[in-house]
Amino acid sequence: MQKFLTLIFFLCATTFALNVPEPRLLESLNEEKRGNTFLQLIWNTDSVITDIEMTIYLKKLGHELVQHSKNPAKHFEFLLLNNDNINAFAGPYGYIGVNTGLLLASDSESELAGVLAHEIAHVTQNHLNRFNQKTDKQSYLILAGLLLAALTKGDTSEAIVASTIAGTAQKNINFTREHEWEADRIAVLILKKSGFNPQKMADFFKKLKDEPGAKEFLRSHPLSINRASDSLQRTARDSGNYKKNSFAYQTIRAKLYYQKYGFIKAEKETEIGHYMQAYHAFEREKYQEAKEHIDKLLTLNKNQPSVILAGRIYAKLGDIERAQEFFLQNNRLKKDEISVYYAAKTYADNQKIQKAVAILKPFLRKNSACYQSYQLLSSLFVRQGLFDRAHIESAKALIVRGDLDQAIKHYERAKSITSSQDLHDILNVKIRDLQQILDLYKNLP
Repeated sequence: MQKFLTLIFFLCATTFALNVPEPRLLESLNEEKRGNTFLQLIWNTDSVITDIEMTIYLKKLGHELVQHSKNPAKHFEFLLLNNDNINAFAGPYGYIGVNTGLLLASDSESELAGVLAHEIAHVTQNHLNRFNQKTDKQSYLILAGLLLAALTKGDTSEAIVASTIAGTAQKNINFTREHEWEADRIAVLILKKSGFNPQKMADFFKKLKDEPGAKEFLRSHPLSINRASDSLQRTARDSGNYKKNSFAYQTIRAKLYYQKYGFIKAEKETEIGHYMQAYHAFEREKYQEAKEHIDKLLTLNKNQPSVILAGRIYAKLGDIERAQEFFLQNNRLKKDEISVYYAAKTYADNQKIQKAVAILKPFLRKNSACYQSYQLLSSLFVRQGLFDRAHIESAKALIVRGDLDQAIKHYERAKSITSSQDLHDILNVKIRDLQQILDLYKNLP
């Protein structure tokens, strides 16, 4: 059974070099240790959504809100989880999980932003640490994992341990009345500063009492539906010029609905209706029909989701040059991971591996990236026969998931097969630095 309770450190593996972190206070190191153990466990449930558009949408929304929080420099990471329960939770070290069920239950982007802002406030106000200090539950994740690992035998042990610990996190991260009210108050300020309607947060909490799938949310946020704090009441009288639903939010929500129920819930002649008809045809491999719908949509908007889907459709029709024009629009390849990912994937799907690498590799050298992008580059190197490079990219993908033990193994494998002395020396440094981090955590109380 894969070792679950490794003490891990989450790194952004965005550059070729890997640096040892600056010395920090013991409390901060312990928070990182708990948080990154939590991160690895969540990934091992196999519930993390790996659709790159959905992944990056949630990250961007979350970090946009963080920039307007009381502590924008604090570590945050956002994970979308494939789970029908209407729930979101704030874990240690700023790891915030959002279930697809909650996103589907939202009726506006401000409602979703309200829940995220509430969870962000729990983190910036150190509510989890304060809760643990009062209840002496600092080790509840580890104890639960050890207990189940001891009681369960066979190949299913790992999955049961991971899923149960994730469930325990959602059910037991309950905050005091004071914490919940404080999170509401801080969230309202975050929403106002970022341009979202804070009243929608209150509306969402209130409507949860009528939602059959909201049990987990109400358990981990037991006071939410009963609160009408002064700050929320004041927002009802506000008449701010709030943000409308972004097209990205509309498409993510519509695709999740389609994937769950198998049909489109959108008026045909609307922008989202055209998008979903194109997406529906694309999923059924009816690419000419998809093109007709996407061409109609492009006369109405050229938002990123529309352009990306257009590029994917044209690629399937064999028009690679036109597809890449969509991905290259507005010079996106310098800054947008979704465009880079699909541009590289389009070349890869058409046996143009060198061109795919030429797009993806420079971007990953300069930018923080998702698990999916590192995995794609790894597969491209495999197809080129560059197995040492493939192992390096796999290691970076594992670092994103918090699995340093396995990352070290891939670096070791790369070192054993590389013919480059320079790369051999660099890998020695990477392995040493990762091992030092692991050793550092093992020495913490």
